[in-house]
Amino acid sequence: MDSSRDRRHGLKLVEVLVAIAIVAVGAALLVRSLNRARETADRVKCRKTLRAIGQSLLLYANENKGSFPRTGYMPGAAVTFSDDASDGRTARDPFGLDGAPGRVADNDVTAAIFLIIRTQDVTAAVFLCPSGGGEADTYGTAAGATAQNKTSFSNWRKNLGYSMHNPYPDATAAERGAKWDSSLGAEFAIAADMNPGVGGGYDVTLPTETSPARDMRKGNSRNHGGEGQNVLYGDGHVEWQATPFVGAKRDNIYTVAGVANGEPTTTSKTVVGSPALARDSVLLPALR
Repeated sequence: MDSSRDRRHGLKLVEVLVAIAIVAVGAALLVRSLNRARETADRVKCRKTLRAIGQSLLLYANENKGSFPRTGYMPGAAVTFSDDASDGRTARDPFGLDGAPGRVADNDVTAAIFLIIRTQDVTAAVFLCPSGGGEADTYGTAAGATAQNKTSFSNWRKNLGYSMHNPYPDATAAERGAKWDSSLGAEFAIAADMNPGVGGGYDVTLPTETSPARDMRKGNSRNHGGEGQNVLYGDGHVEWQATPFVGAKRDNIYTVAGVANGEPTTTSKTVVGSPALARDSVLLPALR
């Protein structure tokens, strides 16, 4: 028996296995690097689309005495999101009289966002985050359908990748100075990547401002895999933030602030609701 030949054969087999392992590790690192590069590029695109939304909001305000968009407003009424097939999304007049056929409900956040498409000549694709997927609204199946045929998104879960500040404060918040206009300024978050809500491995009510990274990821937008979110501020600038605790008072922009001695706290577990204070960002809609 030629033991030296067996040893050489054994060495060649080990060398082949080592080479295969090196190639596999290299391929995995390459895929990870490509994915990271793609996500970085998508974050830049996301920032640009949010900035375009911010410019549209400011233009809307210039044309409407400083006010940002909102449709029928009833202080104290529940916040709505055009969820039901019969809720008036196909109405042509977003400001129709209460009870008019096809009118969306009062305090409809998604209808308020859709007003930007109706009035500022932006495409539906602007409201999709490149990292979050989704489908641009086609405004219906009829030939030649446009945004003017509708009052809200056909399906906001598919057509909308961003959340906007709830423009419908209740009476208490209004008394405390809550408003929705171009005076909100550079520290107030008016929109961001979609609110992750609670469900699907995310829980925006879980983290506090000092939570470890694994918990903070559960409170960040799903658009970017929990790593953070692009945030649009009241003066139109956009910043990447690795935490949702970037409100004007460093509270969570995806939840209603708790209140103690007239100041916001991080103890609130309310996701969908009215702002609590004048400087409380509450970005909606939220996923579930």
